[in-house]
Amino acid sequence: MKLAVITDQISRDVDTACEQITSWGGRDLELRSVWDGPIGSNLAPGFLDDLCATLQRWDVRVSGIAPQAFKLKVSDPAMRYHRRILLPASLHLAVLLKAPVVHVGAPRRPDGVPRGTCPDEALEVLAEAAELAGNLGLTLGLENELGSWAETGSDLMAIVKAVGHHALQITWDPVIGMMAGEPPFPNAYQTVRPKLVSIRIRDARYTGARYEHSLPGDGSGMVGELIAALTADSFPGTAALDPQLTPRLEGSRAAYETVEKMIATAARAARRTAAG
Repeated sequence: MKLAVITDQISRDVDTACEQITSWGGRDLELRSVWDGPIGSNLAPGFLDDLCATLQRWDVRVSGIAPQAFKLKVSDPAMRYHRRILLPASLHLAVLLKAPVVHVGAPRRPDGVPRGTCPDEALEVLAEAAELAGNLGLTLGLENELGSWAETGSDLMAIVKAVGHHALQITWDPVIGMMAGEPPFPNAYQTVRPKLVSIRIRDARYTGARYEHSLPGDGSGMVGELIAALTADSFPGTAALDPQLTPRLEGSRAAYETVEKMIATAARAARRTAAG
């Protein structure tokens, strides 16, 4: 399991984010919002030159990119742009950056429509995208998000099974699932595990009025249990740190150090178990 950091949790300036991540001993990162917009939305030559030069200078690896594709209603006029320009451009960018995964969202539900079976028109969007990704040897990681057709781990698995394309896998945010009423562990983890390619690592606790983000392990997201299970399962994918704490830099560093310790503790426990 690789521990990566989503760079916009430190700074949208990729150079600043890389400087911090490498100072913590990290080398893996995920690109989501960079400089003036979502990754994939600006592929001008100057942008690409600067991005590639920055990544090379800091000797970092890109575990995935998240262009925020499809995080809108199927009926939104902008969906055509997402399908015809943003997603294909992001896939080719992933090839250039040697990023194996492009994270996308399930389309949003129409206003007033409750959760339920993902409709055919939304499945068609994802099936088309999976075909494009598969042709380039890439994986699509389908993310869960409140208000979309995939809020929980169970929703994600149902959609991935319905699409039925090998390139469509799961990028799971346990905290989003928890906010939608699905406890992260053990059942939700067991549901998504067969198709899991990346997990978002953050935590939150309910204050009686709303959820507030907290240091991993201090909330209700069962981060320690999840990391222990992933380690015991020899999960080959990425744990992407997305702490959403304030102040951003200090919170991200504290979260990184905390999760590193969790992974080390889980690895020791797994070795003891293997030794008998």
